Amino acid sequence: MNGFFQQVTGAALESCQVTASAFCKARQKLDPTVFEALNQVVQAQLDAQGLRYRWRGLRLLGIDGSSVHLPLEDRQASHFGTHQGLPVARLSQLIDLGDGQTLHSLLVSPTICERGCAQSHLDHAPSGSLILFDRGYPAHWLFADLAQRRIPFVMRLRLNFNRAVRDFVQSGDRETQHTFTCTNWLSRQVCQQSGTDLDGPVTLRLVRVDLPGGTTEVLATSLLDAQAFPAADFADLYHRRWGIETDYRRLKQTLNLENFSGRSPQAVQQDLHARILLKNLALLMQTLQQPEIDRRHAQRKHRWQPNFTQGLSCLKNSLVRLLLNPTRALLSGLLELMASALGAIRPGRSSSRKRRRCATKGCEGYKPTR
Repeated sequence: MNGFFQQVTGAALESCQVTASAFCKARQKLDPTVFEALNQVVQAQLDAQGLRYRWRGLRLLGIDGSSVHLPLEDRQASHFGTHQGLPVARLSQLIDLGDGQTLHSLLVSPTICERGCAQSHLDHAPSGSLILFDRGYPAHWLFADLAQRRIPFVMRLRLNFNRAVRDFVQSGDRETQHTFTCTNWLSRQVCQQSGTDLDGPVTLRLVRVDLPGGTTEVLATSLLDAQAFPAADFADLYHRRWGIETDYRRLKQTLNLENFSGRSPQAVQQDLHARILLKNLALLMQTLQQPEIDRRHAQRKHRWQPNFTQGLSCLKNSLVRLLLNPTRALLSGLLELMASALGAIRPGRSSSRKRRRCATKGCEGYKPTR
């Protein structure tokens, strides 16, 4: 806050303008949904400017969730719930995989499953979208809901998902079609609760993807036209889902999401949605600079892009001044500064995924330094 008032007043040095208790009371009056509303304004501007990336005429979206460790407070546990005795929440996001923008997010109890969160995200999926899911989402009721909403999708299936999938894997075929019916009592119950057709069969295309390391994946998709969407394209298509995993790394590592600045559930929601808004603004500025970067480095071997961490730091240092005095010169200077720190995009790079055990359990909620 001292740095904020220094920029507001133009003082040479920081000074204490408000007490900690006054700031705490003022923060209690701030509705976290204000950051969600501001994010929707940002997304509307992106749509209006035609800056969205499309694959075969479709916007590529991804849905995935992640656990978030909360401050070790009883009120966090009573509000969100616990896992292994510690307060934990489930964060779920709908992300545009073309530019990394978070379109919709939820922070809920871990008792709410990922599929339930996904169903809530579908209300915010723009028309003309193709949604990618990992293997934690397939279920007949979700297939049926997506089909009823006419939202195309690609989901990875477990190799033992059902007998039809097991037979398909053993056959060695590249692709086939299979009609799924709602026979499971739980699927029928969820379909009935959501108003989805109980008895309507869902025909999906199964596509086999053999990875270089010898792993076999089976993808289920509603894109039935093999001429318009060849099976050979699905390996690269599904690989684009990795963008949502990268986004969680941004939130948890670069933006230090789990180091919350307050201990109440309201403060947790404020921190989350404020960080998502800041992340989206930084990515928007990268999107604006990318055509100029491509022009400058057209002769290089690789395509180059702004470094997100450096760009985020530049934005945080300039955001208050930019909001108070939004001149074209200041914005241009900020964009040029962000474009000066670049990294090469090297297609085809991959590494084995290492799952690391967390060094600590829970979150103490200590405020970080600036």
